[in-house]
Order: sequence, then C-alpha cells, then structure tokens
Amino acid sequence: MNTSFPRTARLTQRADFDHVFQAPERKSSDRCFTVLGRCRLQDGAARLGLVIAKRQIRRAHERNRIKRLVRESFRQLPARERAALDIIVIARHAAEEHDNAAIARALARHWQRLFPEK
Repeated sequence: MNTSFPRTARLTQRADFDHVFQAPERKSSDRCFTVLGRCRLQDGAARLGLVIAKRQIRRAHERNRIKRLVRESFRQLPARERAALDIIVIARHAAEEHDNAAIARALARHWQRLFPEK
C-alpha cells in the first residue's frame, strides 16, 4: 500500500485556494480547525490545502506536527468517502494545545461533517 501524499492530492495554486475561499459550499468549525470545502472545478479525487499561520501556531515544530496529522488523517479516508472536493483546513491557536489523539478525533468529526454518509 502506498502511504505517500501525492501532489495531485494537494491544493498547490493560489487560484485553487481562492476558488474555495470565495464561496465554500461546506463548512465545519471547532476550537482547533476551520474546514472549508467546495466542489472541484475538474473531476477527480478530493484535494487538500493547509493554512497553518505562524501567527496562530508560533513554533515551527508544532506547525509541522499539525500539518503531518492533518495530511495523515485525510490520506486515511477511504477513497469512496471522499467526494470530488477541494478542501482547506485552517488551524487555530487551540490546535497546538491538543495532543495527537485529540487532533485526530477533531479531524474525524470534520471529515464526517464534510462527507456525510449517504
């Protein structure tokens, strides 16, 4: 099983981020994260973009830890559950205060809200 996070699964262009920020179709928010989603411009699998501001998460190792946890949580979602959405995860200050398990639980709740069971 390939456990990488390929470039095709990431939002990389400013235009892609702007597309989601301008009119998100799905939103989920809590103390740690705000998650925005919008249908993709082209068909394909869901893509993930991260906004982890230095103003919110001061220490670089904490920002890197949060990025790693978000990417891993997203990657582990079954492909059938991921709609063709562009998703942006925005970290808030409270995220750095939580341990890895609490962040994983928070992200699981966000994924359930963004990808409701049919």
